[in-house]
Amino acid sequence: MKPRAGYLVPAGLVLALLSAQVIGILAGQALLPQHSHGPLAQRLLCWDARYYFSIMQQGYVWVPADARHTQNIAFFPAQALLNWVGALFAGRTSPLPPLFFSFIFGAASIFAFHALARGLLPPRAAVFATALFAFWPATSFFIMGYPTGLISLCVISALGAHLRRQYWRSALWCGLGSAAAPTVVFVVAALCLVRGVALLRQGVTLQQALNLAAWALLCVSGLLAFMLYQQWRFHDALAFIHAQVAWGTAPPFIQRLRRLLNWHWYAQQAHTGWQQIAQGLALWWHGQALPGMTAIEFGIQRWINSLSMIVAVTGLAAASAWLWRRAFIVPLAGWFVLAGYAWFIFSTNQNMIDVPRLLYPGIALFLGLGWLAGRLPFFGYAMLGLSLLATGLEAAFAAGGYWVV
Repeated sequence: MKPRAGYLVPAGLVLALLSAQVIGILAGQALLPQHSHGPLAQRLLCWDARYYFSIMQQGYVWVPADARHTQNIAFFPAQALLNWVGALFAGRTSPLPPLFFSFIFGAASIFAFHALARGLLPPRAAVFATALFAFWPATSFFIMGYPTGLISLCVISALGAHLRRQYWRSALWCGLGSAAAPTVVFVVAALCLVRGVALLRQGVTLQQALNLAAWALLCVSGLLAFMLYQQWRFHDALAFIHAQVAWGTAPPFIQRLRRLLNWHWYAQQAHTGWQQIAQGLALWWHGQALPGMTAIEFGIQRWINSLSMIVAVTGLAAASAWLWRRAFIVPLAGWFVLAGYAWFIFSTNQNMIDVPRLLYPGIALFLGLGWLAGRLPFFGYAMLGLSLLATGLEAAFAAGGYWVV
């Protein structure tokens, strides 16, 4: 592959992604009943992005007595700090800085992923992997003021630095990422496990143990700073965890474990999606366009979540087969991200939701899919078509005020 392909391929994919999202937004505005009718930028800044925006405007809020309602202390500070920087130039009420930063970091993550993929995969497989990463449904959050791109950029950069044995640089990226989302902590756990085992095999000296401890602390420095702030402000370093009650009370551990191993439960998610689509079509037929489309959209999201979980596990398995000897930390970190997602879902009473977004930092899944696509091009093109369609749909739904994955 020519050196310039390291820039041309991701640049072309960023443009293609942006085009798909613009087409999706325009089609959604023309064809879908709308939940809201304000300026487009205001409508795109929705759901979690509004909490990051509120942190920038009024700071963190935590009222323990009101824990069953969503409070912004549940959201990590990195995106809010970026919003604050943007507010210095555009004002504290403009939604443009959050949208700008989320897209810039999203685009940067595509470039970073391509650089990593080129070093781990054959040329055609690397292009397929980058395209699948760029068109994954979670990229809809690149235009919604979320830290999705920042999180992935930190994970990709940390893993790349680790593979180059630049361990302190890897720790810096992890530290930044740990201020953006808890997902990064699971990647840190994989890195610490690998480094710890390597030192044990060599024989650990006191100096090495101290260096490893300092390195591990730097890896989670963003999270630790956030916890210290909560202790100072609210006298509760774990307020962000206690605020998770708003997403539902955790069922008993045995019940969670049974649900984790119950394949019928996973199949039921997709079956419920069909039911919601049928219900929505019936409502639309009887003239209730907005409730009908809302039900249809929920059904589509359930299907996207279910298929994304299947695709993610397939990709991680393929990455494990291809990379386990060459760069085993990458698939290991991906499996840790999947375990972290399971911990989140099965620690609440939620259904299987937000699969594309919460598994997006498990970048090994895209490397595995790219490897499969390089060997089976028809599979690769089919996956790209489905992903691009899902990305356009998500952009249309986001602009219309619907819930997205």
